[in-house]
Amino acid sequence: MTGWTLGAVKARKFALEAYCQSEDCRRFYVFDLDRLIASVGAGFAVSDIPQMTCAACGGPMVIRLATTPPEEEDEASSPG
Repeated sequence: MTGWTLGAVKARKFALEAYCQSEDCRRFYVFDLDRLIASVGAGFAVSDIPQMTCAACGGPMVIRLATTPPEEEDEASSPG
């Protein structure tokens, strides 16, 4: 994720997600990009997000970029 900023993630309509690495937990979280950008700015580097722990169990979290599903309009206009 080197070089990615919160603004770039939002502009590309990606999502920023995290999941717990604890075998007994594996909780999944989706960041609120608008809230993060309002807090730290669009130029904040994703790689600068500090190591996080799971709110449920305290286990280490892994942060990943993810694509979001196409909007319904796009699906309706695609062939097939």
